[in-house]
Amino acid sequence: MRALKRTVFGGAARQMLLGCSVILFAGCSGRGQIGLMPPDAQTTGPVSQVIVATTRKPAPAPDFFSTQRSYGVNYASFDVAIPPDRAPGEVKFPKDTPDPSTDFLVTSHKALAGEKAFIQAVNAASRQDPAHTGLGTVFVHGYNTNFAEGLYREVQLSYDLRTPGMDVLFSWPSEAKLTAYLTDRESALFSRDAMADTIAAMSKSNLKGFNVVGHSMGTFLVMEALRTMALSHQTAALSKVNAVLLISADIEIDVFLKQAPPVLAAGIPIYLIVSSDDKALAFSARLRGQKDRLGSIRSVDELGGLDVTVVDLSAVESEDMAGHLKVGTSPELIQMIQALRAQGLSILNNGEQPGLIGASVGLIRIGTDELIGPLASQ
Repeated sequence: MRALKRTVFGGAARQMLLGCSVILFAGCSGRGQIGLMPPDAQTTGPVSQVIVATTRKPAPAPDFFSTQRSYGVNYASFDVAIPPDRAPGEVKFPKDTPDPSTDFLVTSHKALAGEKAFIQAVNAASRQDPAHTGLGTVFVHGYNTNFAEGLYREVQLSYDLRTPGMDVLFSWPSEAKLTAYLTDRESALFSRDAMADTIAAMSKSNLKGFNVVGHSMGTFLVMEALRTMALSHQTAALSKVNAVLLISADIEIDVFLKQAPPVLAAGIPIYLIVSSDDKALAFSARLRGQKDRLGSIRSVDELGGLDVTVVDLSAVESEDMAGHLKVGTSPELIQMIQALRAQGLSILNNGEQPGLIGASVGLIRIGTDELIGPLASQ
């Protein structure tokens, strides 16, 4: 085992890992952690509810869930207060003394006893949706992410991007270590059946439909689960999936070319959010001796004619130094999406209303000079 680690992370790879760690965590001190709202404090911003399905083992508060694998799916519900004193795209974790004005804080939480309770919680959250959309979103985090980081990122993305309906976080047992890339990939594979069960459970709910959103290595988990469901003809379980959104997909292109056709044949559109300057994906590609990952493609020609929509954010500037989550960290892009939402416009198709970025349009470039415009294959 020691020899294997020296081979994988030795020499040039070790230097790339060091460089990647500087990129990903520059300016950060320690990892994200959950903070609880002090009993004598009051929320000063909006509160967002998130229903959680996870293959992490439970842990005492305030961690709630660990990095260890659970053979059963665990469910919970969290209410998270969003601080008013922050920039769009920013997630602030509490330090020594939680501050409701600057920190994301959990105001309440409860465990849910099994799938039936999960479905009931989804239905209740949907009824409480002030817009009565009947819609939902499942978010799946990426590599090197602990539970707190996945939970708070889901809340930030949902709030800043004004996603319609209720929110579910599927949290898989990432080790939350830069050196645990290979272990994380195995943990993603370990969670495939649970991911499929979560999608099936949501289809049993009263929702009209929902989108499945994956980030980084989470996109690999999403596609593996959906491909398995499609190949096994789980039509009812997939019936309410409106679309799949893959952000900065850490997937080998050839693997995606095998994953996508069954999902598309099941009538589920796929959207890719890509950026050619994604430094985290560049590290992943070099680690494998490859040139590109799916999330950094430069042309639709690389997809062999697959009927998917690609949104290119290469020209978008972001506070994210790695360029690995531009859609959720670029203030300009967030403000544009918020303005569109305020006008009642959908970004993607939601099963009922056509979106501005429809399916089957090839590659779309979103940047500072051209917000939405077609880009021909190269």
